[in-house]
This record gives sequence, C-alpha cells and structure tokens, in this order.
Amino acid sequence: MKSCFTCGYDESIPFKCNYCGEWFCHLHRIPINHSCPFVNEYVEKRKAMMQDDFVGHSANSSVLRSLLRAMKIKSSKTELLHLSIATLLVMAVGLSFNHYRYISWQFLAIFVSAFLIHELAHKFLAQYYGSWAEFRAQLYGLIITAISAIPIMPFKFIAPGAVMVGLSDKSRFGRVALIGPMTNLIMGFGFLMSSYLFPYSSYMYVGASFNAWIAMFNLLPFGVLDGQKIFDWNKIVWACTMASTMVLFIASYL
Repeated sequence: MKSCFTCGYDESIPFKCNYCGEWFCHLHRIPINHSCPFVNEYVEKRKAMMQDDFVGHSANSSVLRSLLRAMKIKSSKTELLHLSIATLLVMAVGLSFNHYRYISWQFLAIFVSAFLIHELAHKFLAQYYGSWAEFRAQLYGLIITAISAIPIMPFKFIAPGAVMVGLSDKSRFGRVALIGPMTNLIMGFGFLMSSYLFPYSSYMYVGASFNAWIAMFNLLPFGVLDGQKIFDWNKIVWACTMASTMVLFIASYL
C-alpha cells in the first residue's frame, strides 16, 4: 500500500507515473490529473499517437483508419497479472456452484466469458477513443469475490476489479461504461435465441440468465458501477438498457 503523491490517499493497488516516477491513486494516475512536471511530454506523445490515425481522406481510408485504431490494443504486465488473478477467482466462483465436485467446461466458459468480454469491451472502446485503459484488481473486490467462491455462501458477488480509463469527455466516458453491459445483453439474447434451436440444452438458458444478471448488477446506478456513469451521462439510455436487461432476465426463466 502506498500513499498518493497528490492527495495522500492510501491506495492498495497504486499507479506509478511513467513520466515523473511517483505513485498515485486511481483518481490522479493520469499525468494531467496530478500536474506532472513532464505533462507536456505526455501531451505531445498523445498528439503523436492521434496523428498516426489520421492518414488519407477518402471513405475507404476512413474505414481502414478506424480498424487500425481499434486494433491498437495496449496492455502491460501489471494488467495481465491483475486480469489473470481476477479471472481465476471468477472461475473459482463458477466452480463453487457445484461445490467443486466436477468441472463443467461449458458452464465455466459461459461464466468466465461473461466477465472477461464485459471488461475487455470497456478497455477496447476506451483505447479506441485514444485513452489509457487497463484492468486493475481492487483488494476489497478480490476479497468479496474470494468469499463468494466458498460453496456454502448463498449469495455470489463477482467484483474483482474494473477497467480504469483516462477519459474526461462525459459522452465518451458514458459510452465506455455502456459497452460493458451491452456485451452481456448481446450475448444473453444470443443464448436465449439459441435455446429455441437447442431446447434440450440447459447451457443456453444458463448463458442467457447469467449474462442478464451481470448486466443488471452493473447497471445499478450506485457508486462506481457502470450504471451510475451511464445514468449521469444519459438517463434515457440508462432506462432503455435497464428495461432491456429486465426483459432478458425474465425471458430467460420462462
């Protein structure tokens, strides 16, 4: 645990600035937010990265530019470590449903993909917008998820961490928050439609209901959840997304 160089907050998983070398909390991790003495270097680097995306003027080059921009996915060893730990805990929660007696790879794949795709969607869209974005595990979230992996626990919570982004634009920040639950909705309705093609496969209903649950939990307009960010950005979008999630949740149990 380290104290933020700017505000003094004791951060369990601190962020080290690549420019000044100091440690910061999640709110002051971006050089601009902590008045980094090398902020000009940071800004120039961001401008150079953005200029690389603006090549050509035709419609075809515009499409190609967007594709290349979307493919510029950046990660770090720290992120991979945090994401690996979080994924292992999520897998443990999934295995706890059958008390670790046997492994259902189909169920485990559905369970883990609902978490991973949700988080990676946040990351990819934020990076598409030109923002720094990486997954970070949170100590309290890891503890809650680990407790949920105990078979006798009647309630399960999956909240090992979240994708941190450096966006200041409210509209883009809202869209980045929205894309996570939207991936769960898309997967959930996909499983629901597949259940009509494979009516005897219980995994289709599990996939629909679990993705609906993940989306509904994240859409709650509280604290650091996606729902609060979406609600602050656009209340109509939040209401429509939550209504769609409730439809999926109810339909998956009919």
